[in-house]
Amino acid sequence: MSGPGNVLVRDPYWGQPLISYTVVQMLEPAARDTCVESLRQVSAIAGGAEHLLIAPAETFHLSLYAIAPVRSDFDKDAWWQVHGQQALTVFRRWCGTQPAAVLKFRELRVTSTAVIAVAEPHEAVWSLRRLLRAEVPQPPGGTPNYDMIHMTLARYAQPDRLPADFAARVAALPLTLDVRLFEPTLVRETAYPLLGGKPVETHVLKTPETAA
Repeated sequence: MSGPGNVLVRDPYWGQPLISYTVVQMLEPAARDTCVESLRQVSAIAGGAEHLLIAPAETFHLSLYAIAPVRSDFDKDAWWQVHGQQALTVFRRWCGTQPAAVLKFRELRVTSTAVIAVAEPHEAVWSLRRLLRAEVPQPPGGTPNYDMIHMTLARYAQPDRLPADFAARVAALPLTLDVRLFEPTLVRETAYPLLGGKPVETHVLKTPETAA
């Protein structure tokens, strides 16, 4: 039972065999453990984990930029055959100059389809997004209009079973989650959200000391 103006819905894309080409950072064990603990608290507020859709911890990731977005309806593989090399060239150039960084997630929010963790702004992510958007042709339907750095923690299995104050109680939870951006991977996703897929290319970013 959601409050007025905050209707929660089940994401129809969950678990579907859908293709995307996306730059991600997989989470390290310590960050995954922090997410699992946060999800334990969120599940308690939800009235049980069965009311949520939670991916396996080993798939926890931060999406940095969707080059060919999962929610757009076009032949992603055919588009990649034409534009993939250009996208890889831009991705490699960014990885070659961008030092590793730490993204600080300090806020939980409830959206209409998901519980998300929101990070403080960081130029490392915005520079990648600007570069790919400017230098890689936009696919049919365009790319997401990013206005924040966030990571999805859970979606809703039974949104009508969630308490009316779910959003307020989740937002009040403390969060101290640090995610290292150090090994970005361009992945071909085959099941959403990254329940299937394989890396196209991975690069290890220089540490700030070696990048100087």
